[in-house]
Amino acid sequence: MAKIILINPDYYEDIFAQSKARAAVSRGVIPLGLASLAAPLLAAGHKVRIVNLNLADNPEACLSDAIREFRPDVAGITATTPLIYKAYEIASRIKSLDRNILVLAGGPHPSAVPEEVLAESQIDGVVRGEGDAVLPLIVEQGFSPSIANLFYKSGDSCMKAERQRDFISDLDSLPFPAFELFDLKDYSQPGIASRKAPMGYMETSRGCYARCIFCNKNIHGYKMRMKSPLRVVDEMARMLRLGFQEIQIIDDIFTADMERAYIICEEILRRGLNFPWYPRGGIRVDRVNQELLHMMKRAGCYRIPFGVESGSQRILDLVKKKITLEQCERAVRLAKAAGLETECYFMIGHPTETEEDIKKSIAFAIKLNPDYAKFAITIPLPGTPLFNEMTAQGRIKTRNWDKYNFSLPPKELYDHDTLSWEVIERYYTLSHRKFYFRPHYILHMIHKTVLNGTVFAHIKAFLKTRW
Repeated sequence: MAKIILINPDYYEDIFAQSKARAAVSRGVIPLGLASLAAPLLAAGHKVRIVNLNLADNPEACLSDAIREFRPDVAGITATTPLIYKAYEIASRIKSLDRNILVLAGGPHPSAVPEEVLAESQIDGVVRGEGDAVLPLIVEQGFSPSIANLFYKSGDSCMKAERQRDFISDLDSLPFPAFELFDLKDYSQPGIASRKAPMGYMETSRGCYARCIFCNKNIHGYKMRMKSPLRVVDEMARMLRLGFQEIQIIDDIFTADMERAYIICEEILRRGLNFPWYPRGGIRVDRVNQELLHMMKRAGCYRIPFGVESGSQRILDLVKKKITLEQCERAVRLAKAAGLETECYFMIGHPTETEEDIKKSIAFAIKLNPDYAKFAITIPLPGTPLFNEMTAQGRIKTRNWDKYNFSLPPKELYDHDTLSWEVIERYYTLSHRKFYFRPHYILHMIHKTVLNGTVFAHIKAFLKTRW
């Protein structure tokens, strides 16, 4: 039996300090990925502790205390691109306390550039992609080239597994995430981001068949694998028994199989489960219909986010979104007709984008008139086709990953091919103001939030936002 500590870096201030989305984000989010990794380790008889440094007032002291008290054999760290240097710091601190602890890393950034991560840090091994089946093998066998998706140090060399990309095909075979390792009292969400607390994330599928050039698919890949409807609702029921009051689904495309999504809703109703939920990961506008949306509403869903990305059809085609503006209008209209809140995501600064294209996006957001619109500036992240293309063109200006942060202007990251950064940043600010400062919209939201009891949460969020 081994002891494994799984670590979620502290990211709230680093990622969201300057973000316009700060008001809708909380430190109190249970890291689903670590809960999922812990489950097979517990099932194998190992001892596991999860340390969420995002909750700590003094992350360094919290980590040191946990290492000294728990005395783990293995430490696992998850990291996105803007947090990778923080993961390096965590690995160094662990090694300074006990050099015999095996330090592993996983997540979007280590999966994108595993050999670079090993060369730059005191991390001993990187698991690329899904770690559910890989991590128990490493704990029990140590490093071996026979373990798929593993990169590890051997002396001064970086060794690579003989096999890559063995995705888990039967998601029903996975144990339920180890939410019992968390104290739910530590976790809460802003009223604008959830209806009830504590809220928990869940996945009902992995993978995404879409090939959008700005999206990183290094963890779950492009092949979709889905949990059965009964397994999904079993997992929901367990979360409710554990004390969760709301569930948010983080699948890339919850409605990829619309019949399956409908059956899940039917099963929620059949069991009499009554809880608010919504597919936080977003839904493609070409994977909804009126019947499904009405059923989702009946089953407790209250909001639908759509990834629109642009109001220019030329740009949608360029980024390989494979949707049309007409489909966007239809999807939002159907969601509203079903009585669901709507949320639309847009990006500013797509390749070859012009001021006219950005104006089209802002005008389209206003035309769709969802309850919420989110605008972000395009960032080429490692592992995406966009990053690879810009690298080949010599337009990536830095590989200082700290700067790949959605709350910071990305002007130091790359040169846009058609727009100046002054123009991009001006439209980024203008997009939010033009959408949210409309008198009709303000009156509508006051009325709506008074009725659903979230008016004070929305006022607080408005005052907290850097307009």
